[in-house]
Amino acid sequence: MNKVNTTFSSLAILLGTILLLAACGNKKGNTEKAATATETKTGTVSGVKLAYVNGDTLNANYIFLKEKKASYERKQAAFEAEMAQKEKALQTEYIAFQKKAQAGTVTEAEGAATQKRLGQQQQALEQRHQTISAQLLKEQSAIQEEFQNNLDAFLEQYNKEKKYDFIFTYSKAGGQILYANQALDITKEVLDAMNAAGGAPKEPTNPLMKATADTTKK
Repeated sequence: MNKVNTTFSSLAILLGTILLLAACGNKKGNTEKAATATETKTGTVSGVKLAYVNGDTLNANYIFLKEKKASYERKQAAFEAEMAQKEKALQTEYIAFQKKAQAGTVTEAEGAATQKRLGQQQQALEQRHQTISAQLLKEQSAIQEEFQNNLDAFLEQYNKEKKYDFIFTYSKAGGQILYANQALDITKEVLDAMNAAGGAPKEPTNPLMKATADTTKK
């Protein structure tokens, strides 16, 4: 989500400038103040049309992302179970070898061979851990990138009709937007449409997106 955070960080700075200019303009008179207040309620500041998407809600309820996360978590759990089993088996072998060595039932040659074998198994286990961890990290990054691509593609189509100048993201966990007017919240509309599209919006299936795409083709 680095791309989202960087983009919206820059836009938040621009929004602050816009709000500052709007505040200065309000000093011109009560009539202009009333007009500006009305515009703000509809998501417009000095002619700029604004909206936001709640990132927490989108992450928690976007079906495509939920399925990807569930698949990832299953793989992660299976890997952790595999590693735990192999580590336990290796530890059991080490303990058994140590008992034999203490009992004096292992020759020097057998002891050296066993130590070498167990050491190789330990190295192989560590290599396996590094390989699978790297794969999981790569898959996690791929999921985030695919989600971002889906969102970018959807909003590009969605905004052809809505014509927002800026669509921000909002999260309780933090970010550049410290307060958000719920009147500007388009999360449900975006979420419902993206879930209806069922993943990457290669060919729009949502009526709103379909109509927009047909108009664009003409």
